[in-house]
Amino acid sequence: MKLRRKLSRYTLLSSACFGVLFLAACGPGSGSGGGTSTSITAAWATGSAGAENSALATTIANSSEFLAVDRNYVRASTKPHAYRLIKLHNALSTGLTGSGQLVAVVDDGFQTTHEEFSGKIIHEYGNVSPYFGSDHGTHVASIATGNQGTGEIMGVAPEADLHLASFERNGILGLGYATDDAASKGAVVQNNSWGYDYSITNIQSQMSSGKSAAAALATYTTDSTADWQYYIDALDEFQKTGVIVFANANTNLGDVDMSAGLPVVAPELAEAWISVSEVEFLIDSSTEKILSAKLLSTPCGQAAEFCLVGDGETYAASDNANDAYEGGAGTSYTAPQVAGAVALLAEGFPSLTPGEWRDRLLASADNNFFASNIDGTTDFGGGVTHGYSDIFGHGVMNISAALQPIGDVSVVRGNNLATGTRTPLGAATISTSATYGDGLSRMLKEQEMAVFDALNGNFEIRADYFVQENQNTYRSASLDSLKDKGQSRTSLSLGDDTGNVENVLYFGAQDGLAHLQTDLGLTNSLAQNVSVLSFAETATAVYQKHDTAFGHYGFYGFSAQHSENINGSLSGAGANAQFNLGNSSLRVGFNQMVETGAFLGLVGNEAFNTPTLASSQSANLSFDTDLSNGISVFGAAELGRASGQAEGDGFVTAFNTAQFSGFHLGVAKADFVQKGDRVTLSLAQPIHADAGDVTMNLPVGRDKDGNIIYEQVSGNLSPSGREIDIAASYFMQPDAFSTLQFDVMYALDAGHVAGERSYGIGASFKRDLN
Repeated sequence: MKLRRKLSRYTLLSSACFGVLFLAACGPGSGSGGGTSTSITAAWATGSAGAENSALATTIANSSEFLAVDRNYVRASTKPHAYRLIKLHNALSTGLTGSGQLVAVVDDGFQTTHEEFSGKIIHEYGNVSPYFGSDHGTHVASIATGNQGTGEIMGVAPEADLHLASFERNGILGLGYATDDAASKGAVVQNNSWGYDYSITNIQSQMSSGKSAAAALATYTTDSTADWQYYIDALDEFQKTGVIVFANANTNLGDVDMSAGLPVVAPELAEAWISVSEVEFLIDSSTEKILSAKLLSTPCGQAAEFCLVGDGETYAASDNANDAYEGGAGTSYTAPQVAGAVALLAEGFPSLTPGEWRDRLLASADNNFFASNIDGTTDFGGGVTHGYSDIFGHGVMNISAALQPIGDVSVVRGNNLATGTRTPLGAATISTSATYGDGLSRMLKEQEMAVFDALNGNFEIRADYFVQENQNTYRSASLDSLKDKGQSRTSLSLGDDTGNVENVLYFGAQDGLAHLQTDLGLTNSLAQNVSVLSFAETATAVYQKHDTAFGHYGFYGFSAQHSENINGSLSGAGANAQFNLGNSSLRVGFNQMVETGAFLGLVGNEAFNTPTLASSQSANLSFDTDLSNGISVFGAAELGRASGQAEGDGFVTAFNTAQFSGFHLGVAKADFVQKGDRVTLSLAQPIHADAGDVTMNLPVGRDKDGNIIYEQVSGNLSPSGREIDIAASYFMQPDAFSTLQFDVMYALDAGHVAGERSYGIGASFKRDLN
């Protein structure tokens, strides 16, 4: 039985836009009908840590304790620092430290009172104190967990606690008991920087004659077959809660040694096992890219699929005194770097299994330096594969990459990650019409939501990332007659009009029911979004008007494509009555509408649930009055309520009753500058969600069995502001064949977002060439 090290080398004691032919709302925080969403970068946060901080990473890498780990090795600039090589500084910049994690170390010579272990919880299995020549364990344990801020160096997981056991004072059976004890106390990893210098091929040769793995192993030690079987069983049981890390032999045995390669002959141990070899690297000093690698130990060999390599030349704590340090090299000091990394992953991903922690380290390792000599490929599932070498295994551990998403990131819905439905991150959205403004974003802004990478690592993202807010588009009515999308507005007789009855069919009406809205008095040239009818486009509508002595009354029905969802529809019916009072008219109307695929314009994809059915009822009132000198006053208002249904397995579970309103007021002056011209001033509020709730079950994490954990979230959809549009228009006829119109608009609380401003200008010219 040997320590996995080389001899010590040194010992010490010590906002504006312009539109032609249209009015486009613009300015801070608003758009012209497009979608906006919370931006996201590659700065991911795991469930228990923040995103990487490059400035902090640089500070850590330049700290004296970090640098001191390389202290006593005079390296050329082309040789790496062991910690920089594994990107430890980047990983620690997330805030992870190994806090709350227990690292088990099986070794010898533990100076538990050393300053590097000050303040740690240390569990001792049996006698672990140093004896003559047993300085090894102190060095190993300090590389894995040495304090940051106390002493000369720091460990990979500086705030992790320790479980210590002596391999020399315990036979194989005793090490089985020590392993059981570590598991019972919650250890997430066990580091073994010791082993037997026999190749795994020796064990396989013994097994070829029919021996069990335990019996074959007993052939090379003084321990019995039963002792070895108990030890194997204890290691197997430990892997339910922790990872086994084993240093490979420093002498080149041609294949992995019998200790580090145990899973080769006992496959039940392959679940969460990492073998570690040592390599000397040359790097590009500017990019830190590995240029070449020279094997210094036994190769990964048959353990290649669960093997990593690293730089074992380190300076760390010694058992000579409580403030003593020494330099050393070998796989003994490469392995505890991996053990410390497991502790960081266990802190960052507490709901992952030990096998999943192991897989993240293997799948994210740097194997570029042997890319042309791949001996095999491991399929980790989820579309993630990684090449390995019989010499270098999967390559050099990159803790930073292991903490980042691996493979595609998805929103997953369902009960379990293994069977749930995955939606790529970029395809999971819930979009809102301008009616809601920033209401849904405000509701979800403080809510963290779990998304999962291809290896089922859970990452946090602000839930408002998925919200796309659509802003109002302002258009001049004069433009409507100029636009040509292959559609037309046609008035057709539905039979002979007789007496006081007029029947009109609007077919393919552009911009939704804009023309019908005009007939109903719900719009003018500068306000087309004050009614729920504005959610329809490419509509077919029937309007029947009955003239009476007091004015007229009418009934209408319509069917349309939904403006917010190409697969949605809008249909409804209504009635209105107009009362003529001298130079004035007053109109009252009622509308019943059914939406499919939206809820007042709110649309979710399959991940969030597209509303299957929503109904709304509204009442509207409009008027216009002709005053003297060509002056007229007009206005309209609509009030209503809506309720919706959500079906399916998406995150949205209920759309509760919403209330909405919209209005416009205006004054026009004819013959303002010249005969036939007209100037119009108006004040309008587009449709606004005054009240209404939505309920969602959002994923917030997972458990060890891969079950997705949900949290119910409810909130009000009403936005922070109420948009008020101030607009002016000037219309004139330069000649008998032409019309010209200029429009300007300024919006307060644009898009119903408090404090936002937008404005637009536009002009349209039309000439009849017939």
